[in-house]
Amino acid sequence: MPQTLAQASPNLEILLDGARNSYRAGDTISGRVSRTAPLVASHARLAIQLCGRTKSKMVVSRGQAGTSTYRGRFNLFNSERNKRDLFEGPIHIEADGGNQDWGFTLTVPSGPDPSAVVAGNDQKFSYLPLGHHDIQTHPLPPVFYTSGFFISTTYHCFVEYFLEAKLHISAAGGDEQVQRAVVPLSILPLSTPDILTEFPLTKQSFLCRISTYRFTHGEEAGGLSLGQKTREFFGSSKVPQFTFSLQVEHPVVLQVENSINIPFRLLVLPDYDQTSEAIRDSPHTVTLTSMTFEIKVSTKLICRGTLSPHTADQTRKVGADLKSAIDQRHEPIVLPSGDKAEPLDVGDLLQLNLTSLISRGVRALLKRQTARLYPSFTTYNIKNAHKLRWTLTVMAAGVTTEVSSEADLTLLPGPLGELPPYEENEELPPPVEKNEG
Repeated sequence: MPQTLAQASPNLEILLDGARNSYRAGDTISGRVSRTAPLVASHARLAIQLCGRTKSKMVVSRGQAGTSTYRGRFNLFNSERNKRDLFEGPIHIEADGGNQDWGFTLTVPSGPDPSAVVAGNDQKFSYLPLGHHDIQTHPLPPVFYTSGFFISTTYHCFVEYFLEAKLHISAAGGDEQVQRAVVPLSILPLSTPDILTEFPLTKQSFLCRISTYRFTHGEEAGGLSLGQKTREFFGSSKVPQFTFSLQVEHPVVLQVENSINIPFRLLVLPDYDQTSEAIRDSPHTVTLTSMTFEIKVSTKLICRGTLSPHTADQTRKVGADLKSAIDQRHEPIVLPSGDKAEPLDVGDLLQLNLTSLISRGVRALLKRQTARLYPSFTTYNIKNAHKLRWTLTVMAAGVTTEVSSEADLTLLPGPLGELPPYEENEELPPPVEKNEG
């Protein structure tokens, strides 16, 4: 079940106007099908069609019992409604510099075709409802590819779109030769925005308490007595305590292919009521000493089975550990303080953006992976969802405290619609294969 590769030769080639490979739902695709190889035939016919499909596959190794293979497939377009007949009749292309072009236009459907989606599929094998009117409301999913493994199971799934041209050549004796050309495409949902310049943010507050004698005037540099150190260790109420809320503003929506810096804003709001009276009137500096920013990608797939569906899921992480970037700065990152202060955008300060994120975790070390991110979407046999997790370490008077949080994140498609890289499918070598479903 590989992805569909581009295919072109002197026998047949698809050339798109403007050399585009990315379109939105509702756009018109225009171009030509070309042949430069010589050909003489009494009858030939040429057609081109737009194809779209979502496919999933699981291979489960069962040791000496062999393997079981499960598949899921949903066609997004009706083959006849998205097909154009370009030529039928005798054909003669000379050997010395001859060529033949056939122009075409095709309109990208605004959404999946209900008749194509339901063909051969049941509701229990789909994450989305398969009613006719339901399917009419579904957007086209973005191009996508992922693969993985877990113990004895390998799996992969993808969403792809492509143009396919076929030239049928009738030969003597009634035989027919078919020559083929393919161009992979990226089809973006109708709602795909242009490059965003601002991201929607959410605001959270975290109560922080730092207790140390270093807050006392003249003791910031150290020199604590044994008694003071002991009281600090046991959390004595006699130790001066600075209490503040750390206000964090972070995005809930980001956009793939968008290289602008990710906003991440911090502000310190002192809580004087909960701060020790002895240090209440003194200003206290809070600095950022380390930060991690991580996007958790959760992908689920569903395949057909004889009686019930078979599912698989994987979670991978991409992110950035910004401690080294913070340490390399010549000056500490002092966080603004007070309700009249403006938050500090450390995302902009540290040049945090999606293009700077790398794969994280053990799986990234075991298998070559890139930090390619795909949009958040749910289609019939594939779900791709995201969460944002971050951790901050802040310091006051030489003492640190850590805050962290996790929130749902939506990744929107980018306007470029970059095609996924082609990957060879990895499968466990089966001694015997038993196909089910």
